[in-house]
Amino acid sequence: MKMRKLFVVCLSLASFFACQEAPKNNAPGDLKAELAAITDVVHNFYKWYVTFTGDEKRNVNYLDMKSKVTKLDNAKVAVYHAELMKSGFLSKSYIDHDLAELKNFEAIWQKGKENVNEFPITGMDRNRVFCGQDWDTEAFTTRAIQAEALGTNQVKVAIEHAELELIKENGKWLISKITCN
Repeated sequence: MKMRKLFVVCLSLASFFACQEAPKNNAPGDLKAELAAITDVVHNFYKWYVTFTGDEKRNVNYLDMKSKVTKLDNAKVAVYHAELMKSGFLSKSYIDHDLAELKNFEAIWQKGKENVNEFPITGMDRNRVFCGQDWDTEAFTTRAIQAEALGTNQVKVAIEHAELELIKENGKWLISKITCN
């Protein structure tokens, strides 16, 4: 009797999974279209960012310059993040990650009593979007990229000294994280 119940359960489970929709294989054209969309987001974000900062070599300043020990000017950070979101190339998770990283730097500054007038300040010795003090703008705005799938709607791309993660939200690819190598 136990074997019969086990058989019925197994048969039911097999039937259930057999009736599920099989994953759709992406046709090569679909993969090319996805890679083109990912590439456009990355290239266009960096083109926008160069325009946004005014001078591609300038770092955006959101530090409290009046304090004895370096700290964030939270109002300036909020404005900076709001402007980044207006670009249409970033996800909310990018802002969350960036803010967490800035808060981690702030804790280091406080612990080490780092002063904004004594460079380099931990984490602020390079442009955090281009991941360097000097960079090849062409590499970020025109060169072909390869994407590594992290899941159905998540990819990772590497450019120069940066690694970007993108997620697909509402049918659109958005940058969710930039990590400097």
